[in-house]
Amino acid sequence: MTTTPDLPADGSRDERESAAWDADVPVAEVPHQHDGAGEPGAPPPDPPEGGGAGATSDEPAGHRNDGGVPGDRQEAAGASRSSDAQPPGPRPPRAAARDEGDTDEQISPEHFSFVIRHSAGNANAYGGHHNTALSLNVGGPQPVEFQQTLLAADGIQQLHRLHRPVPDHPVMADCLKRNHLVLLIGPNGSGRDTTARVLLADACGSDRVAVLYSGGAGLAQALAEQADRHLTPEHGVVLDLGTELPAPATLAALALRAGSIGAPVVLIAEGVGAEIEALSPYAFRHTGPDLKQVLEAHLESALQRHRAEEHQGDHCPQHALREFLRDVLRDPRVHDELGANLPVRETVSLAGTLAAFLHRPPEELGQAFGAWRNRLRTLARSLLGLTASVNVLDPHQQPLRIAYVLCDGLPLSDFIRVGTLLCDEVQEAETREAAPERRVFDLALDQLAETGAGVAAAPDAGRSDNPRRVRLAEPELMASMLEVVWHGPGWLRAPLVRWLQKLAEDRLERVRSRASVIAGLLLRHDFDSVYRDLVQVWARSRSARDRQYAALALAVAVGAEDPWLTARIDRQVADWARSPSPQLQDSAARTYGTVVGTRDVAGTLRALEELGSRRTPVRYASVAYATAALFLAADGAEPVAEALGRWVRHPDNEASPLRHAVGTLIVLGPYAVGPELPSRPALAGQAMADPERAASLLLLWQHALVDPAYSGLAWALLEKWLLAGDRDGELCLFLEGFVPGFSAAELLSRADFHVTRMARRHPASTCVRRVLRAIRRRRRP
Repeated sequence: MTTTPDLPADGSRDERESAAWDADVPVAEVPHQHDGAGEPGAPPPDPPEGGGAGATSDEPAGHRNDGGVPGDRQEAAGASRSSDAQPPGPRPPRAAARDEGDTDEQISPEHFSFVIRHSAGNANAYGGHHNTALSLNVGGPQPVEFQQTLLAADGIQQLHRLHRPVPDHPVMADCLKRNHLVLLIGPNGSGRDTTARVLLADACGSDRVAVLYSGGAGLAQALAEQADRHLTPEHGVVLDLGTELPAPATLAALALRAGSIGAPVVLIAEGVGAEIEALSPYAFRHTGPDLKQVLEAHLESALQRHRAEEHQGDHCPQHALREFLRDVLRDPRVHDELGANLPVRETVSLAGTLAAFLHRPPEELGQAFGAWRNRLRTLARSLLGLTASVNVLDPHQQPLRIAYVLCDGLPLSDFIRVGTLLCDEVQEAETREAAPERRVFDLALDQLAETGAGVAAAPDAGRSDNPRRVRLAEPELMASMLEVVWHGPGWLRAPLVRWLQKLAEDRLERVRSRASVIAGLLLRHDFDSVYRDLVQVWARSRSARDRQYAALALAVAVGAEDPWLTARIDRQVADWARSPSPQLQDSAARTYGTVVGTRDVAGTLRALEELGSRRTPVRYASVAYATAALFLAADGAEPVAEALGRWVRHPDNEASPLRHAVGTLIVLGPYAVGPELPSRPALAGQAMADPERAASLLLLWQHALVDPAYSGLAWALLEKWLLAGDRDGELCLFLEGFVPGFSAAELLSRADFHVTRMARRHPASTCVRRVLRAIRRRRRP
C-alpha cells in the first residue's frame, strides 16, 4: 500500500523549485561491458556536462502560453529546434540544449529517458546483460568523436594462442580479406570482441590492431565519413556499435573506404533478431565458440603457467598436469556450469579457479566451483579488510575502497570527490562529529586496488585515458561489493544511504545517475528499506530528474530476474499509477517506459490508458514517452498503433488519452522504419500498409497541428516528413494524398500557409511542391 502526500492547491508551483537540468538526458552510465578473453574495453569519453542548461520546468503537457495567438510561441520554439536538412532516421538524435529561461512545456529530452532491454556497451548504458538505457530525444544530431587505442602485440599474440574459432571463422576471414569489412552480430558475452581482434591480427599482424571507442550514435556512418582520420593502411580497427545496426548502404560505403585505404575493419553489434541476409555479404551471426574448448585452452595455459612459476622438475610433472586436465574436463559439474549460457570471460575465470586446485585432493574439486561462484564476494570482503588474513585498514581506506568499486567507469576526479563525501559520512557516523572542512587525501590511488589483484583492470598498452578512469577487472564486482557492504558491517548502511542522497543532487549527470543505479542494485538485496529511504523519496519529488531516477532504480532491480522482486515492483508501480499525487503518477509512467513495462507491452498499454483516462489525468509528457518506448520494444509496434487508434477516437477529448496520443506522435515521428528504409518514418510506414492505421494517423495529425501545446513541434515534424519524401518516392506519393485529407477547412488553410513557407525555405524540394499543389486543389470550390 502506498501513502501519498497532499496535492498542491494549484499546479502553478509544480516543479518550479527544481534545480536546473544538464542538457543531456538522465541515463545511467557504467563501464563498457566487454566480452571474450581479451583486454576489457574502456568507456568512451563523456559528453560535456551541463552545457547550455536552462531553467528547469516540468509543467503539464497541456500548459498553454499566456498572450499571443495560441501555438505561435510553440511553433517558433519547434522551428528553432529542428534542422531543415535532417530527415527522419533510424536512431534517436541527441538533444540540443534548452535556451535560458525557456519554461514552456515541450516534448523534450530533458524530461524523460528510457531504460529498455540489453546492454548497448557504451557509457550511456547500464545493465551487464539485462538492461539498456535508451534515450528518446527530439533535436539535431551531434558529431561523433572517436578515441583510438593501439593494443599490445604480446596481448594479441596470447589471445591468438588461446582463441578457439567460432563455426564461420574461415568464412569471416575470407570476407575480411576480400571486402576489408566484417560485421559480427551476436549477444554480449559471446566472444565477438576476441574473434574481431584475432581476425584483424591474422589480416594485418598482432602489432597493428587498434580499438575505436565512441558513445555516439550512427558510428558506422561516422567512421565512413571520417575514414581518412581514423583508418591507417595495413592497420586494423575494431568498433563496437552497441545495439545499432547500420544500413546496407552504410556498410557498402564503409567497405569501399576501408578498401581504398587498405585498412581492415571489424564491427561488432548485438542486433537481436537482425536479418543477416539484408546486410550481406558483410554480416555474420556470431554464436560464440565451444565453451568446453575455451575452458580446456585456458585451463591448460593456467596449469603451465603455474608449473613455470611455482614448481620445477619432479614437483609438478607434465603427466600430472595432463591427468588433472582430463579429470576436470570429465567432471559432470563442468558440464552443468558451462551449460547455463556462461559468457566467455566467465569461462576463463572458471579455468583460473580450477587451476588453483591442482595439488588438492580430488574430492576437494567440488570446492572449486563454490569458490568460483563466491569469488567476487570473497574479493570484496578482502578489499574491505573483513577477512582474518587481511590487516585492519586505515579508518578512511574502507569507504574509499567502497567508493572506488562503485565508481567503475567514472573519471578519477569524480571518484576522489564522491569518495571523500563517503569518508565524511562514515566519520560522522563513527564520531558523531561533522567532517573536517579540509581532508588530506593521503592514500595513493594505485594502492586502493593494485593491478593484478583481481580488482583493477590492467591498462592497455599505449592507452591514454583522458580523463583517467576507474576500471575494474570484473565489472560485476560492483554488485558483489554492495551485497557485502549492505549485509556486512551494519553500521555502514546509514552512511551509504546518506551518501546516495547527496550523489543524487550532484552537479554532474553521470554521478547522479550512478546513484540511481546503485540504489537499483541495493533494491535486489533489501527492497523495503531502500525503497523507503531512497526510491520513494525520488518518486514523490517535485523534480522530474529525481522521478526519472526512481524509474531507473526500479528498472535496474528488475534486471535481477527475481520473480518475487519483479512482482513486488509491478505492484508498487501500479500503486503509483492509482495515486492521486501527480508526481507519483508521473513516476509510474516513467517506469512503464523502462524494462519494467516493455516486458508486457499489452498489459502496460492498458495501464497507461487507464492512467491517461483518469478524471485527473497525469499531467506530464511521460505517458507519451513511455508509449513510444513500448513502440520501439520487440513486437510493440502493432499493439501501440492499435492503442493510439483507440485513444484518438475517445469521445471525451478533454479527459482522455488523446493528448498523450498526440504527444506520442511527436516523439515517434522522427523514427524510421529501419536500415532498409532510413528515410521513411515508422508511423508513415504502418499507414502506407494499412488503411485503418492511415485513418488513425490522420486523426492524430489533425489534433496535433491545432493543439496549442504541440502545434509548433507538429509543423516542424511535418516539414521533416516532406523533406524525407524527396528521398523516398513511395513516401512522397503517400504524403501527396495524405496531407490534403485534413477534414477541417481551417486546418487546410493553415496547411496551405505552412507548406507555402516550407516551399520558400526549400525551393528544390519536389515533395513539398507536390503536396502544396495537392492542398490547393483540395481547397478549390
